[in-house]
Amino acid sequence: MLLRELLKKENNNLDIFRVLAALLVIYGHAYAILPNPGRSDVIGRLLGFDYSGSLAVKVFFFLSGLVVTNSLMGKRNVFQFVISRTFRIWPAFIVVLMVSSLLLGSLFTSLPLGTYFMHEKMHDYVTHTGLMSVRYALPGVFEDMTRSAVNGSLWSIPYEVAAYIILLCLFLLRVLDVRPAATFVFLLILVDAALGNTILFTWLPDNAEVITLAPCFAFGALLALWKDRVTISISLCVGAWGLYWMLDASAFNYYFFYAAFFLSILYLSGLEMVIALKPKVDVSYGVYLWGWPTQQVFAYFFVDYGLRFNQLGAMIVALLLGWASWHLIEKRSMRFGSKLSRDLSGLMSKTSVEKYNTGSVQPGDQN
Repeated sequence: MLLRELLKKENNNLDIFRVLAALLVIYGHAYAILPNPGRSDVIGRLLGFDYSGSLAVKVFFFLSGLVVTNSLMGKRNVFQFVISRTFRIWPAFIVVLMVSSLLLGSLFTSLPLGTYFMHEKMHDYVTHTGLMSVRYALPGVFEDMTRSAVNGSLWSIPYEVAAYIILLCLFLLRVLDVRPAATFVFLLILVDAALGNTILFTWLPDNAEVITLAPCFAFGALLALWKDRVTISISLCVGAWGLYWMLDASAFNYYFFYAAFFLSILYLSGLEMVIALKPKVDVSYGVYLWGWPTQQVFAYFFVDYGLRFNQLGAMIVALLLGWASWHLIEKRSMRFGSKLSRDLSGLMSKTSVEKYNTGSVQPGDQN
């Protein structure tokens, strides 16, 4: 199936892979949150160069690069893009910050409540993190646990926002309209990570989990760019996995793994049996946001119940919180954002027509 057809909402079930990725993050984080001498993530043992939580985040970035680029190129509406991304990311994000700082913080801090609420560190947690400069600790909260971070999952959100901004800049510069030029840019992003980010992203931290996010997003964007030429098939997946197997000893074998893994997700998402399992709502973002705090609470109260209890219990609670986040926050904010973008687009069009009718804009100025 051509990728162009696969990307139509009725022809894929990418949502279920987002949910599975969010649950995989919880699975992987349990090994960091709970002390488990001699026990490690099975995916980390199999791959060697990555672990489940990090792999799941890369899936998010790949799918974002694919879907968001496809949407931007299809709708070509800057206002809609900015507003839709803003109302998709921030409302649920801010709610998690407020609940974490006000409710969880007040329940689990070792400080007197008056001291806690007046503490500069508590205010910084909300303001700085809300502005995408993530803070992880709240005063006196979870300080005696293996990990003191209130929400260690938030680290990836600023990088995703940065990817959206860079994509929008490329669109405004008309780079995406010239397919060879856009292809060159996305390939340069792919190569930059392999070279240690010495060309474009020299400002990124020297962290393998971070520097591979841009290539994952760029790979998705590159596929969206060539969606009318790329056919997603079983032969494509077999070929990609074959390259990974043949080049397993290469220093860059992880590139071939990610490519094969992502292409396989696309292929599986288009199978009728998988489409039949399509969830009615997308709870993945909520599950991702609430997974770590839920695991911290479980580890606080049920540390002796072990790793599997933490993973399973946190998954169930995070799914419930993700469902609530979708219905109470995300769906409503996205609906409001959609209405706002339509109103602004209509206002802009009306203003242009009025200027033209009053002579403020001459016919030649429209070119």
